[in-house]
Amino acid sequence: MKKLLFLIICTLVMIPTIANAHTELTTSNPAAGQIVTEDLTEFVLTFAGEIESLSTMKLMNDGQEIPINVELQEKQMIGTIPTPLENGSYVVDWSIAGEDGHPISGEIPFSVQMEQKVEQEQKTETKETNTPDKEESKAENQTISDNTNDQNNGQSTNSIKIIVSVVVVLILGIGLFLLFGRKK
Repeated sequence: MKKLLFLIICTLVMIPTIANAHTELTTSNPAAGQIVTEDLTEFVLTFAGEIESLSTMKLMNDGQEIPINVELQEKQMIGTIPTPLENGSYVVDWSIAGEDGHPISGEIPFSVQMEQKVEQEQKTETKETNTPDKEESKAENQTISDNTNDQNNGQSTNSIKIIVSVVVVLILGIGLFLLFGRKK
């Protein structure tokens, strides 16, 4: 009876460890529910593990798909569009195949709310020159910095999960050894 109880407890402890093996979304830019107030032409999704080439991303606005170019880079899926998004509500639908081949999908709703005056000035500036101004460069650098920090946080979280999993397996192994070794 003790052996059965011990095996049941071991099984219950191992289930969450096994579930963490799948690749998960760690960060996204824009984030879910974010209100974007600057020009947005790039979407970056960062995952805990490497993603396979079958992974896809769609940008939806009021049920209509907006054409998007998707590039995969190890743990990131990057989508770009040629022109900034207009004010409105959007959803990034993504679907990936993780390292283990398990399909995972999700969506990231966000909205764009830029002031009308800013939009008109940007359209005028785009017609006059095609060079980015300093504020756009600062915003892009901040986004890159934020993505790097988020990626580092995701990696440390992933490392902690691995360490916890190894410790749990070691404890269970020692417990089983002691339980079955004592009878001999």
